[in-house]
Amino acid sequence: MLIHKPEDIQEVLVSATRVLGTTMPYREARLQAELLLAHTLETTRAMVLARLNETISPELAAPYAANVARRAQHEPLAYILGHQEFYGLDFVVDRRVLIPRRETEMLVLLALQRVQSAPRTSPVIVDIGTGSGAVSLALAHHLPSARIIATDISVDALAVAQLNAARLNLAEHVTFVQGDLLAPVAEPFDILVSNPPYIPRERFKDLPREIRVFEPRHALDGGEDGFDVIRRLLAQLEPHAARGAVAFVEISEEQGKTALELVARQLPGAAAVVHRDLEDLDRVVEVKLPFRMS
Repeated sequence: MLIHKPEDIQEVLVSATRVLGTTMPYREARLQAELLLAHTLETTRAMVLARLNETISPELAAPYAANVARRAQHEPLAYILGHQEFYGLDFVVDRRVLIPRRETEMLVLLALQRVQSAPRTSPVIVDIGTGSGAVSLALAHHLPSARIIATDISVDALAVAQLNAARLNLAEHVTFVQGDLLAPVAEPFDILVSNPPYIPRERFKDLPREIRVFEPRHALDGGEDGFDVIRRLLAQLEPHAARGAVAFVEISEEQGKTALELVARQLPGAAAVVHRDLEDLDRVVEVKLPFRMS
C-alpha cells in the first residue's frame, strides 16, 4: 500500500482493509486497520472514526503503510502496537515475550479465589515463567499484601516484565529473579502459578504463522509430548511448597487427562483437578500438595 499524496482517512482505511483482507475476514481487517491508524496518529479508534473526512499527511501515511504491511505478513497486532490488555491492565509486549492471552487469565482468577478461600495475611505467590509479567502483576494489583516472586530463564523477558512493573507502579510488589523454574526461589510458596511451554513439538509446525514465526519458541515448545517443562516443575513442587500449598499450571486443551496421570505418578500424595475454560476446554491443572510435617 503506497501513498504519495494526502488522502482522506476514509480512503486510507479502505486501502488498508483491502490489504489486510487478503489474510483475514473483512470485519477483522477493518477493525485492525482502524487500530493501526489510531496507533500511528497517537489517538483512539473512536477519534479516527470521527475524523474520516480529514486528510492524513504522507509523513504519517508512510509509517502506517509499513505497519499494515507488517500485519499483512502475519506479524501479531500486539507486537506492532507494542501493548496488550490482560486482566484489565495494559502491558508492553514485544518479540522477547509471549503475548498475554485471555485463557491465561484463569491462572489469576484461580489464585485470587484460593487467597479468598484460604486467606493468609501475606501469602507467598510464585509465578514461574513470568514472560511479560502479566500474571504476577495482575495478582500484585489485586493482592497488595502478597509476597510475589516471578521467575524466568530469559533475561530479555525479565527486562520486559520489569518495564511493565514500573509502568503499572507495581515494582515494589513483585520480585523478579532470573533462573530455571523454582531453582532461584529460596522461600516456600503458598500458591504457584505458571504458564509453561506445553505445545507438543509435532504440533508446533501446525501453529498459525503469527505464533510460530514471531513469538519466542522457547516459551511455547514443550518437547515431544508437550510435558518436558511441566514434568520438571512437578518434580520441584514438594521441596519448595509451604504447608497446604497449591499450584496452578496452564495446559493445552487436550492435555487434561495426561496431566492428571502425570501428577498421580510424580506426586502420589497430591490431589489434582483440571479446570475448564469458558469454551469448556481443559485449561489449568490444579495440584494441592500433601501436608508436610513441620
